[in-house]
Amino acid sequence: MPSTVYRGDLSEVTFGHEAAIRLEHGYAGSFKFTASFDPNDPAPANAPHQDLVKDTSVIVLSGGAANSPVNSNILEFPNGMLVGSKVIFSIASGSSNWLQTDDYSDSGRMYTIIKQEVSDDATGQNNNKTEITVTPALKTDHSSADKDSESGDTMTILPFTTPAIDVDMAHADAANASAESVMTDQFVGLVSTVSLPETKVDLKRYHVVGLGRDVAVQVPGRFTNTGGSFECNIHNGRWFYYALGQEVVNADSARQSGHASDTYQLSASTEAGESYIVFDSSGSTNPRIPANGGSGADLKIGDYIFLDGAANAVSTVDIQTYRDTAVNSFTDSTCDYNNDPTIVMDSTSKLLVGMAVSGTGIPADSTVSSITNSTTFELSASTTGGAQTNETLTFTGLTWPTADATKIFDKAIKEEARRVVAISMSGGAAKVWLDDPLHYAYDDNTRVYFARYQADSTNGSPHRNKATGALSNSVSHLFFSRSTVPSFAMEVSVRRRDTDSNAGTFDGGTGDSKQLTRVFRGCKVKDYSLTADTDAALRMTVNFDSALCYTDTGRLESTNPGDRYNTHRLFEDTANTEVKRKQSGIEKGTQKPFMFYNGTITMLGTQLGQVVSFTLNGKTGVEQYYTIGAANIANSATDQVPFAGTRNPTLAVEGKTEYDLEMEIIVDDPLFYHNMRRSVENFDNTDETAQTDADMIRLSFNKVVSSGTAESIDILIDDYYIVEAPLPIPEDKGPLRATLKILPKAVKAIAVDTIIHA
Repeated sequence: MPSTVYRGDLSEVTFGHEAAIRLEHGYAGSFKFTASFDPNDPAPANAPHQDLVKDTSVIVLSGGAANSPVNSNILEFPNGMLVGSKVIFSIASGSSNWLQTDDYSDSGRMYTIIKQEVSDDATGQNNNKTEITVTPALKTDHSSADKDSESGDTMTILPFTTPAIDVDMAHADAANASAESVMTDQFVGLVSTVSLPETKVDLKRYHVVGLGRDVAVQVPGRFTNTGGSFECNIHNGRWFYYALGQEVVNADSARQSGHASDTYQLSASTEAGESYIVFDSSGSTNPRIPANGGSGADLKIGDYIFLDGAANAVSTVDIQTYRDTAVNSFTDSTCDYNNDPTIVMDSTSKLLVGMAVSGTGIPADSTVSSITNSTTFELSASTTGGAQTNETLTFTGLTWPTADATKIFDKAIKEEARRVVAISMSGGAAKVWLDDPLHYAYDDNTRVYFARYQADSTNGSPHRNKATGALSNSVSHLFFSRSTVPSFAMEVSVRRRDTDSNAGTFDGGTGDSKQLTRVFRGCKVKDYSLTADTDAALRMTVNFDSALCYTDTGRLESTNPGDRYNTHRLFEDTANTEVKRKQSGIEKGTQKPFMFYNGTITMLGTQLGQVVSFTLNGKTGVEQYYTIGAANIANSATDQVPFAGTRNPTLAVEGKTEYDLEMEIIVDDPLFYHNMRRSVENFDNTDETAQTDADMIRLSFNKVVSSGTAESIDILIDDYYIVEAPLPIPEDKGPLRATLKILPKAVKAIAVDTIIHA
């Protein structure tokens, strides 16, 4: 007898990034978007399809190519997945079809998707094409004829509530023949239970005079998807990305040039927030991995791209926003040099290898390459302009990753990594769609590098040695807080039995797997806590809300019912090989958590040996907002998002960040305790000689290796107040314990692992 109930042991929870989809007219030679007029279906003005309400427009997509967002007229998203997402347009100046009043930069007009599906009307002009219905109606007049996009026109689906696209999905008119999906293929973590942001209806109930004592009218108000949470035993640092918001990487050994004879670089500048880049090469050869051609293949979906900001004039990003970001920078007016890299000064005591150097005759982007002795150092390039005596040079404090977790730093080298989710490439030029918006802008001609996971460490692939636990081609991540936190999508599926099909029972018929599948879209972390004590692993509790919830309703369709959505069964198929596990963030051997006994805590220049526990709490200030202006959309049984998302929040906006740290210690050093209890700001930016902060709190955890580089996490707090340091006499007559309450201004974290992008 087949199981007829849904079971917790047959649940799957995965997640993925959200990213914009930029669709330029003419990409792949054929793509266009059309404001649709359907002469076969007369309708009121501004509503070209009769079954839609007034003040809507239908946009039809056509053309495209394999491996790109639109292929053979079909946008590679599950039917209904984009309901609630926002759309903007960029219309070329002088366009003869679309009006400039639909251009976002010109008018600020933004549209909401209320319906998205592939038409299966065999008699309609848009059959087997993706139709996207938006509200409000377009300003472009399409009441009597189609209006096609033209050269220079662009349609962009914005990232919030838009899961990263999976161009390998398969659409079919019949639900039971479809295998639709999005790129929610990432391992959440070592989580034993997840509380989901379940949909709740704020039902408005009205008693009416003259109609007795009972409720006379009930109307649904807001739809909320709140209360999501999970606790994970941390095995890597990826959730710091979603909690803090920003990430830069350092992966020198993983980056590949792509081809020996070509240099790949952006062919146009890229703004912060973009999920799309265009690059070309110095030759006409497409990038290949492994580098230098060999037996590799062209860059493909699933590979990774690095943007190397260090090669540009503006090579660093600020980590702190509230203080001078030139920590430990200084000038020296005793410098002598003469058209060579050797510089003599009165004292090199303040110098550190890697410091940036600027001044007369100093080439751009020069650094201290080595320190010869107490008065002489070597520059990374030869000086110019002849002999200079007692010249003033400026020395800038170290940036990450030159500055490691033991030093204070307020800047980092600008380098980001992203996964390729769609691509259109020819003759060394490529249009690439990324899995996550970029945090920073990049200039034209910024260097582009590539990476691909292999089953081992060949061709730069990050890898963990099974015997020693050591990492090869490791990736270092710096996580910190700035203006935004990324949104993500979480996929949840529950089955009745542990097979791919549950044929023979009721519901959708023989092709129905009987899965209950939902994708929570527009998720953002609200608050979190990081905890460690002496009987467990390092743990992180994350609380999040969702804006929208997609539900697979394929089994409710009138013909050929079944599952439309192809769920990610992580270890059965999504991550069932070494390479796929790496792509999903769970390389074999890396699943072990960071344990308390492999951690160290440093504070006030002392490594603490008597810490009982600590808890670091953080808030992102994210709040959801509802806005007026959506269309009055009817609800049907097969709508994947009820009421087309018009009753759901449209924004999730970050507010102020707040942090607090509690640390319980057993007191064994009176001098240390006296230092702890001072109510002073513990930040020292004057120790230029060592460029360290003796007051810094450093929470360090690593995994044991016999030799080589270990997986590690460092949480750094270098600016804080100790506001409470009580010292009660214990009732049990045991050791004295102090529970310190600490208020940091900011938190940053450094993680070393095999994940290319968190």
